[in-house]
Amino acid sequence: MLYLETIIVYTLLTLLMCYGALRSQEKTIQGKLWGWMPIVLFTLVFGLRYGVGIDYNNYVEMYDEELVQYSSYWDMFKDTRYEWGFLAVAYLCQVLELPVYCLFTIIAFLQILLLYKAFKDEDNVLPYIYITLLMTGICVYDFMNTIRHYTAFCIFMYSLKYIIHNKLGKYWLCCIFALAFHHSALMLFIFYFFWIRKKGILHKPLIELVGLALFFASAFFSQWQNMLHWFDMLIVLMGYENYIDTAEDLILNSTIGITRILMFIVNCIIATCSLKIKEFYKSDRFNILYDLFYVGTCLSYLFIGSMMFQRIIIYLSATQFIVLAYTMRYFYKTRRQSWRQFASYCIISLTILTLYSSMIYRSKDTTAAYVSYFQKDMHKVKDNLRADMIANRF
Repeated sequence: MLYLETIIVYTLLTLLMCYGALRSQEKTIQGKLWGWMPIVLFTLVFGLRYGVGIDYNNYVEMYDEELVQYSSYWDMFKDTRYEWGFLAVAYLCQVLELPVYCLFTIIAFLQILLLYKAFKDEDNVLPYIYITLLMTGICVYDFMNTIRHYTAFCIFMYSLKYIIHNKLGKYWLCCIFALAFHHSALMLFIFYFFWIRKKGILHKPLIELVGLALFFASAFFSQWQNMLHWFDMLIVLMGYENYIDTAEDLILNSTIGITRILMFIVNCIIATCSLKIKEFYKSDRFNILYDLFYVGTCLSYLFIGSMMFQRIIIYLSATQFIVLAYTMRYFYKTRRQSWRQFASYCIISLTILTLYSSMIYRSKDTTAAYVSYFQKDMHKVKDNLRADMIANRF
């Protein structure tokens, strides 16, 4: 039953969000209304979820037990480690005596609204962004897990337009807004200066391909989590000081399986064709995203076994699903031009389907399985899944 519900919810959500995004490209009032359909659906599905994301229960305990003891926002801000923006949302919900799912609903709404606003000028890519967001698993494993961090990431995606138009003041305002949801957004303030003169830094596909291969190979030889104590100051600045004492426990499964090999192949395809994709879009936004994606991918290979560092580089590595969306659309539009284009499109589509199948299959051992907050009879099942997952991981 749990498997079936998970498949129905995620598949139907993906199809409906894509359909709404396609209809929203009509330059009419109806088109604008269709554009809100994915936002509403995403907000309802993930706002009213139960137990999706390993940190879900931690946030529930924080909301129902930790924060409820404070009588004022200032006391809450002074005594807790959470950022002022996130606390403002949580405090508002508590003042209005709202259940915890209202907090998740507001956060889910912010995330998807910001993504929509970030890419509405290139709305022909939005259907593909919704596909990669949901089917690669990043939404379930990341957006619904480290919710504060990924809210800050979505704000960063929205702020890219201010880098493109050289509006430093507005960009820094967005950075402050992102900082209100996660301390790690501190690093975003300097990003502006990387693209102040030119929109795109990487222009050598062959060198980029070699770099990808070398960093991917490093995953087989090094356990970089043993070096974490060298970066204690960076960890504190990024808001992960609470994890320093437990760094050895924050070890990810660094096994190189079929999904990682497929994604490596896809990343190589993207790097190889990067100039052609850039020429196809002629988009300063994509050029910046590609730079972020490439550096983030290399670093994610370098620190493949460290959950802590994987979180610190989110603003870089999380752009992968967006760059993948641009790439998927490019190969779909050019699939009839040559057999290479068609083969590349097939490989990318197969990889996304494999990732989706893997997410569904692994839901029995992870928190990916979907249950609604109102399915009270299924809550115990989800709680047991989470407990088993934590026991097996640590």
